[in-house]
This record gives sequence, structure tokens and C-alpha cells, in this order.
Amino acid sequence: MYGSTLVMRCRTDQLSVTLDLSNLKNLLGNEDVLADCSGVNYSVYVTQSRLLVGKRFMLGENYVNVPHSNVSSIELITKSVLPPLTFALLAAIGAFLVWWFPGQGRSALPAFPYNIILFGSAGLFLVGLASVGWRRRVAILRIGVVGSKEPFTVKMVSTSKAEGVFRALKG
Repeated sequence: MYGSTLVMRCRTDQLSVTLDLSNLKNLLGNEDVLADCSGVNYSVYVTQSRLLVGKRFMLGENYVNVPHSNVSSIELITKSVLPPLTFALLAAIGAFLVWWFPGQGRSALPAFPYNIILFGSAGLFLVGLASVGWRRRVAILRIGVVGSKEPFTVKMVSTSKAEGVFRALKG
């Protein structure tokens, strides 16, 4: 993937746009990419000697070349899964209580107002579980550079990819 030129063509309503990503290969030279990750605002590539940080969704390619010795701090920020897990647990308990008390534990659904409450709390349980998965898979990677006021903050990056960048820079 990194050794050849990648050309992407997008076709929309008689408009053909060609985006040539060969400039990244020119920036890397003969170095291999140890790890990479992309968030909504930055793309990060780690090689043996340097770190390339590029702004996404800009006209042209703007990459900042940072040697490993100039990286002052690395933070991998993940959110806790306890708040949505607690929310899901409370919703499950609520669904069980609504099913048990009005219906006396029958296998049939309870009558009118209670069945809506049961489905609502079951839906909240599913939303809580989905947010637990989201919080486990999405992180923020913050890379501090010597001489820079603001660190590079890569938002909404895959946790596994960010861990790879973290290990490549630490190791």
C-alpha cells in the first residue's frame, strides 16, 4: 500500500475528480511506515526516525515533519465505559421490574401503558450497550511537540490504531 502510487477516482454527476496521493511516498522516501492512524482532523504516520502529521480535508497536502527527538508528550485519551454501562444496567433492571410487577412474571407482555415503558427501557438498554462499544473503540490521541504551544490533537481515532502509534513512538 505504501510502496506504490495510489490514485482514487470519484465520479459524481458527470464530474470526475482524481486525487493523487503519491506525495506521501515522496515525503517518506525509503522509510517504512511503522504505524499510522487517521482521525477526523489529522492523519499520523510513524516511521523509524520521524513522525508525519497531516491536516485532513484541506486543499493540497500539508504534512508536518517531526523527528522522534522533538516529540515531548504522547497521550492516549479514552473515555470511561462505566457511565453508559451503569445506564444500561439501570435500564435493564427497569425493564425487568416493569415486566415482572404489572404482568406478575407472565411470559406475555403487560397491558397498554406498561408495554410502552417496557419497550422504552429495553431501547435505553440497547443505547447504553451501543455507547459502551463506541467508548471502547474511539479515542483521542494528543501529541506534544517541543517548541509548539498547542499539541496535535487527533480526534475520533480508532483506539487500536492510536495504540499502534503510541507503541511505535514509545518503542
